[in-house]
Amino acid sequence: MGGDAINVEVCSIRELLRCPLQVPPYQRPYVWQASNVLQLIEDIEHSAQADPATDESRYRIGTVIVYRNEDGTSLDIVDGQQRVITLHLILAVLGERKDGMRLDMRDDEQTRRHLYENDHAIRQLMDSWEGDRRSQFAGRLLDGCEVLKVRSDHLSEAFQMFDSQNARGKELDPTDLLKAFHLRRMDADGVDESRKQQLVRRWELHQDAIQPLFGTYLYRIACWSRGEKAKPGGLDSDSIAMFKGIDLPGRGNERQCAPWQRNYVTAWYASKERADDGSETSYAFQIDQPVINGEAFFCFAEHYRTLLRQQLMHDEDPWKEACADVVPFVDEWRYRYMTELFHTILLYYRDRFGDGDAVEAARMAFLHAAYMRLAMRSLRFATVNNYALGADRWWRNARIFEMIRDADRGRDVLSHMARIAREPLDEDSDNVKRRYQELWSRYMRRDSKSRAGDGGMEEEGNMKRGEETR
Repeated sequence: MGGDAINVEVCSIRELLRCPLQVPPYQRPYVWQASNVLQLIEDIEHSAQADPATDESRYRIGTVIVYRNEDGTSLDIVDGQQRVITLHLILAVLGERKDGMRLDMRDDEQTRRHLYENDHAIRQLMDSWEGDRRSQFAGRLLDGCEVLKVRSDHLSEAFQMFDSQNARGKELDPTDLLKAFHLRRMDADGVDESRKQQLVRRWELHQDAIQPLFGTYLYRIACWSRGEKAKPGGLDSDSIAMFKGIDLPGRGNERQCAPWQRNYVTAWYASKERADDGSETSYAFQIDQPVINGEAFFCFAEHYRTLLRQQLMHDEDPWKEACADVVPFVDEWRYRYMTELFHTILLYYRDRFGDGDAVEAARMAFLHAAYMRLAMRSLRFATVNNYALGADRWWRNARIFEMIRDADRGRDVLSHMARIAREPLDEDSDNVKRRYQELWSRYMRRDSKSRAGDGGMEEEGNMKRGEETR
């Protein structure tokens, strides 16, 4: 890495906004609220002193981290985009957005809505200003305020600085920390800048799906399959180590890896050589395998984002049928833990055994998750943990995630789930409980013949267990 890879300078807002800045496509939408904008304006006004041109009175508005594109014609904003967009918006209202000031940015519904709302709030505030207050404020903003501008020629380095900068203030989302970690790991693998940008762009475009994918589903699978309790808040900065793993050769790590771990690295390289059609997921990922750091991690995330989306969207076959039972409850807050458990079981099952039994696996996952919710008057996450781990209160409950982990065939898991005895639910059950009992009885009777003899199941036993839950 050359000595000129990083450039740090203090510059005025006027100097900053004259730079060829752009918000890259992988960045998140503009989400600042009117309250954030008005607070910034108030802070700038309060910072003004008798002589705003002196260095002592300069007001520092944070740090802006930029990455110089390979073409050298523009600077991508890695950190500070919310403030930069807001500064452009304020100056536009003041009529001071000139001197070559322009900003290329994403165009999406959320960004447009916040731009409109904040523009209205700024105009409403400044319309109440009298005298030369507007011109004084403009001068203070452009020449009396400054930022620390950090420019890097390497995208992974820019994200590393973003990581460090934010760690000292507001805590980053754990997925941001994972992104920065694995982006840095690609340096040693010789991944070029264009490939890094492609991976980060895809990650950021799907950030709203990435956060629950890791924060809720993959995290809980990782915990419960090991027989460990998951945290109520999901994945946090103390837990992200479970999604850091094997470095590819180049960091001296290959000798530290056990032989069985090196086999995964060998398979990853082999899959990359075979993938001459541009496929990103030719490697046969498994949720509970050791994570391969760097490029493989981003492909891992994309693979499971796609699998989970099929379940959550349930708009394609066979997912229309497979998820039909859970669909009525997805928007009901009181059934949140139930629907999350359903999708977590189904995702882990599909990852392990494929989609051959998707409809039956989904039906069994729903019945299993719904029983947990309907058997409780009030459901807390501690109960979800106990249910998933087969604690004493649920002595009839199987440890489903460990069963999926250890089973040789998907049919063994389904047979095991069907044999779980259930306490009868209350006779005065509401419509949801009655619907559950109907589904359980109908499902057991309908499928008993097809499952008879598989894994030791018998039709008579299935019929009896179906009747017990009426």
